[in-house]
Amino acid sequence: MAASLLSHVVSDLCIGKPPVRVLPPSTPVAAALAALRASADPFVFVDAELHSRGKTTGTGCVVKVSVTDVLCYVCGDADNLSDPAAALARPVSALAAAAAGGGDHGAAAFRVDSQTSLLDAIDALLTNDSQTLLVPLHARAAHIRKHHHVSGCSPAAADYCVLTREDIVRHLFSYSISLFAPVAARTVASLGLVRRGVHAVHEDDDALDAIPLLRRSIADGTAVAVVADDDALVGEICPGVLGSCDVESASAAFAALSAGDVMTYIDSSLSPPEFLLRSIRAQLKGRGLDAMADLMDAADAASSLPLSPSSSSSASSDEDSPLGRARRTRRSSSGSFRWRSTEDVAACHAGSSLVAVMAQALAHRVGYVWVVDEVSGALTGVVSFADVLAVLREHLRAGDTQMN
Repeated sequence: MAASLLSHVVSDLCIGKPPVRVLPPSTPVAAALAALRASADPFVFVDAELHSRGKTTGTGCVVKVSVTDVLCYVCGDADNLSDPAAALARPVSALAAAAAGGGDHGAAAFRVDSQTSLLDAIDALLTNDSQTLLVPLHARAAHIRKHHHVSGCSPAAADYCVLTREDIVRHLFSYSISLFAPVAARTVASLGLVRRGVHAVHEDDDALDAIPLLRRSIADGTAVAVVADDDALVGEICPGVLGSCDVESASAAFAALSAGDVMTYIDSSLSPPEFLLRSIRAQLKGRGLDAMADLMDAADAASSLPLSPSSSSSASSDEDSPLGRARRTRRSSSGSFRWRSTEDVAACHAGSSLVAVMAQALAHRVGYVWVVDEVSGALTGVVSFADVLAVLREHLRAGDTQMN
């Protein structure tokens, strides 16, 4: 059975996956946001070179962009906060550069051949510190895509689908967990999987303080933990969950509220309580962020418009602008997003087994699990898919060597 698994190639994991959508770098950020809402995936890609120390990498990779990247772009710059509409009208290449982290390849997706072995695919993810691979679609599917081109999508990029760390971990564990005995039964602490450096904010800290940490969490595939005075884990700000939020209103919430109150906003983002909206407006006005308050009100008004024939003509004029398209797509959130409470976190103890930890992560559809003290509940670390993949790769490599 081990030999069978080692013979798997990446195309085996891509059956039924949709083609990715790659946007030209000149696409407005608001139009990219509209594409995200309409996509079956929680991200789109931007066909732009990464830069490191002033030089292009020459890797031929594209940059992954998510709803949370847009939020960090708006909230991570004072000028963007002061004029968010102007920020959303700029080319998405500016956002992609920020998502790439100035040379950090965590946001990059690297192209591999469809016959790349599973082990080599894991090596590609770990060596390049990337979360995603681009895999060519079957030749017949590529032919269909070429003759049924999607508007706004690069023809060459339309022939690819995306493979993530989660896809590979899920495949490995679902194929046969017994292949990883006795590693799977060992504790995460004994395997050296508990990473002590976590991205965390206090629940009373300004939510804007979480934005730099949120950027880093996107890059390493984790989230921002929210803790109380005793470092007890009370919740998280998860990039995946933020994907179901309206960017305009969520950006306003981050600009106005504490980290704990932003958790409350995220949990009620589909229908925020009026007292919370009043608090956000008052804080924004007090901080001189009137344009952000106006954008939030415009987004709320657009999302509450009835979808009826009588309103279709007026709606079409609003949708002519990229900003209007981004606002109106809030009505039909993509089915790829799985909503859950910010307090519904995947957590374990240092003595938890690897298989138990991975079961939690896969059930929550996240690439990490928080590690808390068994007695106090204090946050002590995190287990990430990147580190787990490294351990599983070594186990598979050892098995491959023994067979040869």
